[in-house]
Amino acid sequence: MTKTIAIVDEDKLSGGPSTFLLVASAGHHVYTFANGKAFLAAELPQPADCVLLDIRLPGADGLDVLRALARRVDPPAVVVASDSGDIPLAVQAMKLGAADFLEKPCRPAVLLDAIAQACARRDQLLLAAKAQRQAAARLALLSDRMRQVLRSIVLGRANKVIAHELGLSVRTVEAHRAQLFARLGVRTTAEAVSIAFAAGVSAFNPASPTASEAGRCRWP
Repeated sequence: MTKTIAIVDEDKLSGGPSTFLLVASAGHHVYTFANGKAFLAAELPQPADCVLLDIRLPGADGLDVLRALARRVDPPAVVVASDSGDIPLAVQAMKLGAADFLEKPCRPAVLLDAIAQACARRDQLLLAAKAQRQAAARLALLSDRMRQVLRSIVLGRANKVIAHELGLSVRTVEAHRAQLFARLGVRTTAEAVSIAFAAGVSAFNPASPTASEAGRCRWP
């Protein structure tokens, strides 16, 4: 699958243009940058899916680039490349979110595999984030009372128990249950619970969550 790859390295990771040709021959769109400042300022035709990043760069070093990327919406996957003496820096890079670490010069097969795996993990994260946003949007259609009922359903409580806890009749709980199923567009308890888990538990607490809270999962 074609991806947009940015190579940010003064010596192109393995010396000369070979890395560019290698990655391009795998079917990817490739852009090269000699330093982190140039990369961060660039406006690519498509956002980078993966960045091959030298940990030591003139100007903004690799760690600075990682910090800047972490502040972006849907940041690219980052594969860090470094000389063997830079292991402590590589560890810091991994803590800052780098997907992988390669020792320079990079073997072609290892480099391509690292790109493929980093892009695959990023795709999975993007899909999960999209599903979470969609689920949170569906839960936002519920009233506070419906979210209370759904919260209790997720916790495995029967209608009679929910009615006692909320000071409602069982018939009223059943009505809320039917209404929240209708608003979520589901027919079964399992489907409703699945949406709740996808959105994050805090998204259906009685108090309306903020956008930043909607994705966090906090069990009572």
